Amino acid sequence: MFIAATGLKAQDIHFTQWMFSPLNLNPGETGRFEGDYRIVGNFRSQWGATMGKQYKTLGMSYDRVFSAYGQDFSAGLQFDNDRSSIGNLTQNKLMLSGGYNKLVKGNYLSGGIQIGLLHKGVDPNAYNYPVQWDVDQGEFSNNSLSNMENFSKTNDYSFDLNLGVGWARQIGDKLFPEVGLAWYHLNKPSESFFNDSETFSLRQVYNAKFNYKLNDRYTISPNVMYMYQNKAQDLVLGVIGKMRMDVNKAKIDEVFVGMNFRDGYKRNYDAANLIVGAVRQEWQVGISYDINVSGLSSVTHYRGAFELSVIYIAQSSEPSIYNVPCDRY
Repeated sequence: MFIAATGLKAQDIHFTQWMFSPLNLNPGETGRFEGDYRIVGNFRSQWGATMGKQYKTLGMSYDRVFSAYGQDFSAGLQFDNDRSSIGNLTQNKLMLSGGYNKLVKGNYLSGGIQIGLLHKGVDPNAYNYPVQWDVDQGEFSNNSLSNMENFSKTNDYSFDLNLGVGWARQIGDKLFPEVGLAWYHLNKPSESFFNDSETFSLRQVYNAKFNYKLNDRYTISPNVMYMYQNKAQDLVLGVIGKMRMDVNKAKIDEVFVGMNFRDGYKRNYDAANLIVGAVRQEWQVGISYDINVSGLSSVTHYRGAFELSVIYIAQSSEPSIYNVPCDRY
């Protein structure tokens, strides 16, 4: 949350493993995978070092690919739940995605749109207010003293509209760059517990990954993500290295490790992020931890956020076509 002269504002939810939360990253990511369907789960817990009740974010998505009239279309569903410490300030999002993917002269082009419902809720009685200071007891009292606040409602609902596009291309045998652009809250939905004119600010997200194949076993992927909303900036720079595994009893196909750094773009340093994970057949699991390096590190002792991502991609059910030479008589 950021304190301004005219009011109190907040950012949308975000994940350290943004590259493993595709429908939260960009509606254009809908259906951008090889297989029949994809299920993604993300969980984030933060600020446990400074408060008893942590900030927790849960994301779940499902998307699948289908063909119609010789074209590749896709559809998906994204649900997010975010709880911000005391007061149970809650944000829920239920978004329906539609996507289109096409290969044009070696360029992988994608586009997507999301429409859905936003919900925000709060429990005003869970907070302490200055007027609730009990002089006799020397403490705040939530029960015996009125908070003198007049909330018009404690739940707010609004319609939301998001849009995203993507591009990728295989360059030579080694380089495969990917670029994405997304815009959230295009309709600027209202959000207020006081029936005033406050609205969601437009959120812009730009990301790029440069997948470079060193050899048949090793791949490195430098990446960058920049997000801007209501003068709040989020810049993430990093790299992920992948290694294909030899045949093993655990049947692990690939392992990866990476490190990112997040700050506010010349404004405030935030955290360094460590990411490790593995791929086993249709499953991928990633674990990350944020090492807090901001001015708050004197209180957090460099402890930050824990995050988990799980991705399941069902293998394609389309039969493979083989050309078998045969004799002619």
